[in-house]
Amino acid sequence: MIKRAPFATALVLLLLVSAIAFGQTAQVGTLSGQIKDQTGGALPGVSVEAKHEEKGLTRTATTDSSGRFRMPAVPLGNYTVTAKLSGFDTATSRHNVVENEKTTDLSISMKIGATSEAIIVSAEVPVVDKTNVAVRSNFRVEEFQKIPVGRSYQSLMGLAPGIPGTGGGNVNAHGALTGNNQFLFDGVDTTDPTTGTFGSNLNFEAVQEVALYTAGLSAEYGRSIGAIVNVITKSGGNTISGSGKYLATNDDWNSQNKTKDERCATASPPAACTTLGASLARTKFDHVNPVDSFTLGGPFWRDHVWFFGAYEKAKATGAQQQTPVTRENFQQTTVSPFWDARVTGQLTPSHSVWARRHVAPTNGFIINYGNPAELFAYTRQDQTGNSTAAQYTGIFGATTSVEVFAAKQGNVITVFPNGQSALTNSAPHFSLADNFYYNGSFFDGFVDRPRKQFIAAVSLFETFLGRTHDLKAGYDLQTVKSGALFTFQSNQLFLDNSFDPVTRNFAPSSRRDYDPPAPSTSKGRISAFYVRDKFNIMPRLFTEIGVRFEKQTGKSDLGAATVDATTWSPRFSASYDLRGDGRSLIVGSYARPYQFINQGFSDSFALIPQKANYTNFTWDGTKYVQGAHVVQGAGSLPTNTDLKPTYIDEVTFGYQRQVGITMGAGIRGIWRKWGDLIDDVIDWNSDGTLAQKVVNYSPAKHNYRGVELTFEKRFSRNWYANVNYTWSRVRGNHFGDAFTTLGDFGASNCRTAVDPTVGTNGVLPCAEVNNGANKDGTPNFDFPNDLKAQATYLFHIGPVGLTTALAGEYRSNLSYTPNISMNVLLPGTTTNSGQTATYFYEKRGSRRLPNTYGLDGSMEATYRIWKNAEVGFKGEVFNLTDHQDKTLVNLTSYCANANAAAGSTCKVNRDRFGSATARGSFRGPRNYRLTTLVRF
Repeated sequence: MIKRAPFATALVLLLLVSAIAFGQTAQVGTLSGQIKDQTGGALPGVSVEAKHEEKGLTRTATTDSSGRFRMPAVPLGNYTVTAKLSGFDTATSRHNVVENEKTTDLSISMKIGATSEAIIVSAEVPVVDKTNVAVRSNFRVEEFQKIPVGRSYQSLMGLAPGIPGTGGGNVNAHGALTGNNQFLFDGVDTTDPTTGTFGSNLNFEAVQEVALYTAGLSAEYGRSIGAIVNVITKSGGNTISGSGKYLATNDDWNSQNKTKDERCATASPPAACTTLGASLARTKFDHVNPVDSFTLGGPFWRDHVWFFGAYEKAKATGAQQQTPVTRENFQQTTVSPFWDARVTGQLTPSHSVWARRHVAPTNGFIINYGNPAELFAYTRQDQTGNSTAAQYTGIFGATTSVEVFAAKQGNVITVFPNGQSALTNSAPHFSLADNFYYNGSFFDGFVDRPRKQFIAAVSLFETFLGRTHDLKAGYDLQTVKSGALFTFQSNQLFLDNSFDPVTRNFAPSSRRDYDPPAPSTSKGRISAFYVRDKFNIMPRLFTEIGVRFEKQTGKSDLGAATVDATTWSPRFSASYDLRGDGRSLIVGSYARPYQFINQGFSDSFALIPQKANYTNFTWDGTKYVQGAHVVQGAGSLPTNTDLKPTYIDEVTFGYQRQVGITMGAGIRGIWRKWGDLIDDVIDWNSDGTLAQKVVNYSPAKHNYRGVELTFEKRFSRNWYANVNYTWSRVRGNHFGDAFTTLGDFGASNCRTAVDPTVGTNGVLPCAEVNNGANKDGTPNFDFPNDLKAQATYLFHIGPVGLTTALAGEYRSNLSYTPNISMNVLLPGTTTNSGQTATYFYEKRGSRRLPNTYGLDGSMEATYRIWKNAEVGFKGEVFNLTDHQDKTLVNLTSYCANANAAAGSTCKVNRDRFGSATARGSFRGPRNYRLTTLVRF
């Protein structure tokens, strides 16, 4: 066990090592370059000044003997760079873009002369960067505000290569799971510590830039093997600026749903289809959903202290939705008052501070936890995310800088039932025939998941051993909690052989009466130390070598140790400059990053368990007969503090080319293989109770390989474009964010009463069901081909500026597998245990829907009324072609018995298999959003 150093001690230690000042919290870049005379000779002793064009702050440097200069830890933004040397004309380069963790490298030529007229040099935008070869996508406000896109940072994630689907949110980045990502707001880790999914929304008008990393990361990034999303917020400038927007949507403006419930097209439709009808057309809701949004930024103290604030209130009543089985119509109304405030100070050119606060509540969700079939089984939810953060960055001398950062993130979700059914006290019923929940809510309770974070780092940029080294090190400490109170509605769960939502009749199988719930809170702690060095091995070969050490511990709700893991993560990357100008690069990387063991793992060992311990009752044909008391919590799950975090071995290799100053293209191959996958293995004790242990399950497999082609044109000369294509394959047998059924019930038999062709008269060893060959294959997030494109163009008609934009995606569609739910039998008996397993008839992912596409468009017209003030109007159309193809299969339950009797569950399963049954299973119809705006 490593002794934990207090914050003060850790900071002192860091100040004694050579490192760099911006790690995971970076909101700075590097400005560097070389200055030559007209003959190409290096010019030493040139005075270089960089001035922030919005804030007015300045940084200075002097070129060395090779004519090079470097300004580390430069705040983000546009800079005017001026070079002066006695006997030469002054050279000026305007609008040089400094981006997060990128190096903007200038090449400036100075002429001999003594005139007062400055030479204007072309500005630089770092599309290709030899010092940072991570697979990353940058979305700046100057660009994403011009395209049709959802108003959230999550929507921007879906525009990047390697992330299938432009919906964004909790994404599968390069084959990773949705719980493997990390979400940063100005460096604040806002990831939900329990699930690994995003933990907070953010006012979209506060976003300045989104930097999305998906592979090849440096050692300063850890705790994630998926995408790392760094959202950088606006900070104000020397002039008062702001905006006001009114956005409106209305379901009545949108196109009608043209699709039908595919169950009703079968040869023997069930009674529910005859009763409810086959059309999925909705009753349009003529109601304007307003969004009022305001921003204001400016100086508190010109050239020194600036402020920025944003407020938005959205009240949205959604289009009519429909439940997947009963096809009941319902609507959701949410209210979201988001606000964000930030103060930034540059007290001297070398010392800066900032502090910010954001609050983002949304109330009124109707959620489909647990695969609900009808409205009674849906769940209501209110949620709030918030964060508070502050950071100091200081530069000492020509080469050393220091950073200190502290933050607190909150995430509270309250969940409650959607309705009250008279049947069995509104307890949920799970149908083994179709895998849907009926009658009652799957989830009732709350979660409270706070996170605290502290980061400190220092830096040194020096020449030694004949090479110029850019060394970086840092210390990162986080503490997290996972508080929860979960229960099924009425604290019961019925498992039925079938459930008829029309008659409310069900064929009983078993019932679970859960122990009375009580709140519990687990705790976790993770500390990390990283070191890395960037340097040129040879004049054109640039390398980065790093290592990251992480120590993670966790405790259950009553303080029992659950996690005690130490990992060392090596990182290596290199770029070879083919032409010596930094614009044509061969790049490659190797890394072994580790995934943070989500706090939900420690919750699995709760001594006050949630929805875990129950008494099982088996139906004997006339009544429920009490059976064993099943214990899956309260200390019955033996802890395994030798458990290792899941990791990936990742290799990337590619070529990047920058064309001009704002355009770039590239190709990158990415190979990933997962190791030490965590899962539980469940079997039976000799007394008939469950035996469950958590291990690094060696038969678990998961890998990814892909190739990405990218083209990027940053916004300049009135147009912007971003095009990418990804070919990929995800393979394996383990694709669960939580525990899977791999390895479960190896000594038991599984039985289905629906399909006697499975095994011997419907009985098959559970080892074959849970670990058979058909478990290998592709998950439903495997999309082999994915093409995305966005483009905008600005032109003027007299005093009016018009911006047109298109955005679209063409990709492979969802894969699915014919399956059937089976009862796990108690060992040596024919008695149902109350546990279930899923049998795949075919190799996982054997079926796939046809390829799908979507196309969106927008046009904005603005009129300048005074100086920088303008008024405007923007119209956006989503799904321009009104293409309503199927994107989801609701019914994957199958039966191989071709001789099944008409009306039997087997026959119904065969007829329904592969069907989409609700509006949400198809691409939504064409819809519109209108915006009126004022900017100044």
